[in-house]
This record gives sequence, structure tokens and C-alpha cells, in this order.
Amino acid sequence: MVYHWGYAESKKAFGYSLDEYLTFGGYPGADPFKKDFQRWCGYIKNSIIEAVIGRDILNFRSVAKPALFRQAFEILCHYPAQEISYSKLLGQLQDKGNTDLVKYYIELYVGAFLFKTIPKYSQKAYKKKSSSPKILPLCPALYTMTQDVDVVKDPVRKGRIFELVVGNTLAKLPGNLYYWRESNFEVDYIYSFGKELFAIEVKSGNDKNGNGLLEFAKKYPKARQIFIDYNIFEKFEAEPLNFLRNFSSKS
Repeated sequence: MVYHWGYAESKKAFGYSLDEYLTFGGYPGADPFKKDFQRWCGYIKNSIIEAVIGRDILNFRSVAKPALFRQAFEILCHYPAQEISYSKLLGQLQDKGNTDLVKYYIELYVGAFLFKTIPKYSQKAYKKKSSSPKILPLCPALYTMTQDVDVVKDPVRKGRIFELVVGNTLAKLPGNLYYWRESNFEVDYIYSFGKELFAIEVKSGNDKNGNGLLEFAKKYPKARQIFIDYNIFEKFEAEPLNFLRNFSSKS
């Protein structure tokens, strides 16, 4: 797995604040253009995205309906750290397709290290496999380029990006990453490693009451619970697994 630059690397190289990282992500070549949002977007789309899609994927893999393939990428970028059903994605495409085609598109983007998908947590394997995935663009820039430079001034959008960045940090760990949802209850991330199980709620611009963690704990009492917010992210990113072990708790 090839990972994009995280916040710590961007801070060290360019002096980014966390807000700047949430906005511009971790593409070093794009940094000179960050003061001109249109040029920055142009660099991301032409020098990074088009290079991957046009040169690395379409030249070497068989892809039915390339225009639809590109459109699927644009749609996926709009759903950072959000669950999206294949049928919902299919319904937003401007040409006829099918669920298998959409799944194949996503597999190609995952294989190109642009996205990661995480399944719904369940102790039943078939439910994990059949669940709608949560989409993690592997760099915040992939979402920002669909928005505007003031994205972090909007609490809702900032919350989505922050949840995405936490998810991308967890995705680098050994073990398995999931989300959990049942009825009106949900937990942003479930992380399992060996016999360890962590339920992780991301606190950001959106108020969250923790009811999802409490409900999950009723069903899985061995799980440890933790909130991760903006103020502790830097410590979490530095040693994520140790952070989970040291600061999580049981109900």
C-alpha cells in the first residue's frame, strides 16, 4: 500500500497548520500553487489525477465506458468518509451501467491508491461483504478540489474532512478497519487488531452525543471506546495504535 503524505509530513516540509492540511492535503508538488486555488486545482487534476487515470489505469486495464469511469471518480470524491451504496452511485452516473461495473471501477481506483473502502462491521462475514462501503479518498485534496478554498470555514465540510483524515491514519495500521451502523446508531470507525477491538468516534464541527459508542458497547462489551477531536489529532497521528491503547476506555 502506498500512502499519501500525512499531516506531520506536511507540517515538517511546508509548515502547514492542521486547517491547511485539511484544505490542501499532502501532495508536495501542489504546494507552490496553494495561494491560487484555480491553479492548485489544475495541478491536482492534470498532474496527479489525470496521470493516474489516463496513464496508469486506462493504458493498462480494460475499462468499459471510460467517460463513465472518470465521472465515477468525480462522484466518489464528493463523499469523504461517507457510506454510499452502489445503487446510489449508479443512480448519479449519466449513462447506463450496473452494480458490477461500479464495483469494478471502485476496485481500480482502490488499486491505484486513490481511495480506500471500508465495510460495515459485523461478526458475520457475509454482512461485511455485502455492505455498502464507506469511501475514504486517500488525500484531503481529492475532496477539496470539488469544493472551494474556504472549505474548512464550513463546520459540516470541515467535519467530513477531519473524519476522513482520522480514517486515513487508521487505515495505515495493521489489522482491519470498519464502520458500524445499526438503526439510528452509528460509530465512525471500528478498528480490530488481533484480539483488540476499538470503537472510534470523531468529534469535529458536528456535535456528536456518543450514543453510537454506547450502543456498540452493549453489543460488543470487550470493545474499547475513544473520541478523537481536533485538539488531540497530532498526538494521535504520531503513534495511533499506542494512542488508542493508552487513551481508550471500556464502558
